[in-house]
Amino acid sequence: MWFRVLGPLDVSVDWEPVQVGKNRQLTVLAVLLMEVNKTVTVGRLVEAVWSGCAPKTAAEQIQTCVWRLRRAFVAAGAGSGLIETTASGYSLRLAAGQIDTGVFETWVREARAIAGAGDHAEAIAVYRKALRLFRGPVLAEVDSPIVRTAAAKWDERMLSVLEDCVELELASGTDSQLVDELTALVEQNPLRERLRWQLMLALHRNDRRADALAVYREGRAVMVGELGVEPGRKLQELHHRILNGEPPQQAVVTTAPVRVPAQLLADAPDFVERPGHAAEIRRVLTADDTTGVRIAALLGRCGAGKSTLAMHVAHQLRDRFPDGQLYAELGANRCTPAGIGDIACGFLRALGVSDARVPADPDERTAMYRSLLATRRVLVVLDDVVDAHQVRPLLPGGPGSAVLMTSRTTVTDLAGVYPVEVGALTEAEAVEMFTGIVGAHRVVVEPEAMREILRLAGNLPLPVRAAAARLVARPHLRLGHLAARLRDPRRRLDEFSYGTLDVRASLRSTVDGMPDAAKRLWYALSMLPREGFDVHLAAEATVGSARTAERLLDFLVDRRLVDIVGVDERGNVRYRLHELIALYAAELCRAQMSQPVREGRAA
Repeated sequence: MWFRVLGPLDVSVDWEPVQVGKNRQLTVLAVLLMEVNKTVTVGRLVEAVWSGCAPKTAAEQIQTCVWRLRRAFVAAGAGSGLIETTASGYSLRLAAGQIDTGVFETWVREARAIAGAGDHAEAIAVYRKALRLFRGPVLAEVDSPIVRTAAAKWDERMLSVLEDCVELELASGTDSQLVDELTALVEQNPLRERLRWQLMLALHRNDRRADALAVYREGRAVMVGELGVEPGRKLQELHHRILNGEPPQQAVVTTAPVRVPAQLLADAPDFVERPGHAAEIRRVLTADDTTGVRIAALLGRCGAGKSTLAMHVAHQLRDRFPDGQLYAELGANRCTPAGIGDIACGFLRALGVSDARVPADPDERTAMYRSLLATRRVLVVLDDVVDAHQVRPLLPGGPGSAVLMTSRTTVTDLAGVYPVEVGALTEAEAVEMFTGIVGAHRVVVEPEAMREILRLAGNLPLPVRAAAARLVARPHLRLGHLAARLRDPRRRLDEFSYGTLDVRASLRSTVDGMPDAAKRLWYALSMLPREGFDVHLAAEATVGSARTAERLLDFLVDRRLVDIVGVDERGNVRYRLHELIALYAAELCRAQMSQPVREGRAA
């Protein structure tokens, strides 16, 4: 729910206006909003509504107003708990982001902190954004004296913050742009000496000495005539400097140092080099003969080590991208992938954009992000990309930057992408990884057991690391004992899952978002012979047409759930499921298909 009082009172839910009533009801709400998160006594509400002429039933009428407000909030979908009943009255409970006064104060504090850090341009932008929350006189439609007093405090607060903002703008050299605004403000507030001083300085810097002196004379006449006092010392000193022909002090533009993000996750200390892949990725990301952003996509099934490889290479390339490295997980392994607007917001913050300057619209966020990267050399690492549509808005806006992404699906429809297929480790690489984790003293005693474990893991980094982690946690467990467990297909996925190293969880995130037809085919394929099958056998397994089966097989191949292993003598493409993937598909098949259907498929 969103409340606005810095102007006409306005209440909305998801940008839809909420009708909160008029007269007494409006006054009660205005008082509660002016003292948000504080208890307002019934007596104070009575005084605000009737101004000393309250009827005998005033307390009951206040209670009725509150009841109606609660009903309006509930009807709008905001819940009934916003207005709390306390021992002496009522309290409207709102977070700072639910009311414009709270947002105003948050942005003002942020602007002051930014100014203190030396970035005047950014602080001015935040101040101006906060001041734009004022849409006119505060609660002008409510004539209650109590409300008018509170509204006057906010009018004063606005002017004070505006003066702080103008002070920074004068210090930053924007004098000529301020003259018209300050002239109008001084006319509306002739006794505010700080505004008059700022107008005089702006005029003096623009070689308008006569106008600056006239502003002083007019101000002195008002002060002497209405208050019987001379202008303050600061105003008089500026007046004397202008009279004496002293040149105005020139503005000095200050900006904070450019923030260089370093968001990469830690490199794996036991990383096993994959020199062919690493060299290829480095070549693509550092190529000089390109006019657009360089994009390398590491593609492969879950558990192939894409993310670890990407992070390792990204660390090697940090010196080639001196303006920083950005990282985001896009969430292919989540139920709900990360929103592009949220990712862009995080990138903007990392690049030094304050919350107040981050646009609310996701498209505007990504546009600002691309603009900031247009002239910088930044490496953007996007992990677990769902599809090309998701990543396209996050491509940098200039050729100096590069993108390194990982995906378990095909993203070659993204213009300019260079695909790098990441498969299983070589036998030597798998042995190196396993030995480095478990320890050579255990491997040397049971080398054959180790090789069997690696073979059953298919040399995939995830199950290899999971098995090794299990052995490290259990020093008493012999490698041969673990290998014996793994020989049982019913236990294999359990043994290849340890802590966060979970083969099932990695596969589940790929499968959950698939269409039902693709799932049914995949389940059925797990019942076919492990040596492979063609499209006709796949169609028979699901009692469907070969054309439909071929389309679904393409879908599964793109998601690395089915492998193409070659072409037979008749020219038919041969397919196969990786052993661990087949085991997981068979598990789901048994869980979701009835026994008669399973038996029919197996026959």
